Amino acid sequence: MDATPEQVARRLGTSRRRVVSAARRLGVGRFDGGWLFSLEDEQALRAELGVDAGGPLPRSQMRVLAELSLRPRGLVSARAVAEACGLAPATASAAVKALLADGFIVVRDGALHADVLHPRWLELRPLLREVRPPDSRGIEAA
Repeated sequence: MDATPEQVARRLGTSRRRVVSAARRLGVGRFDGGWLFSLEDEQALRAELGVDAGGPLPRSQMRVLAELSLRPRGLVSARAVAEACGLAPATASAAVKALLADGFIVVRDGALHADVLHPRWLELRPLLREVRPPDSRGIEAA
């Protein structure tokens, strides 16, 4: 069964505009009075855009926390975070600064780590497990 841009956007945790823009760029989906996407089209969009779970924090911050939660040794800089998350360096830097200020990230042994002892960690953990960066790890603005 084909899906609308709104349905695909909801499943990927993004906006309709990003879905349609990526579809045009990739040449997927079909336009018949409105956009429709097959399962294969949706998989191509998932690989291009990644999956963001939504949640109480902005998308870029959720992506940074999700990546850091998978790295027990942490990452050494905001630029390393940007590459790992598929975010633009400025976006990743802003997310890291905000997460540091809110206590979601700590600096230990010269590296950035997700603070799993943060009081809201248990609330965020299930959402962070759903986050997937783009397969291409391309740069995107958030």
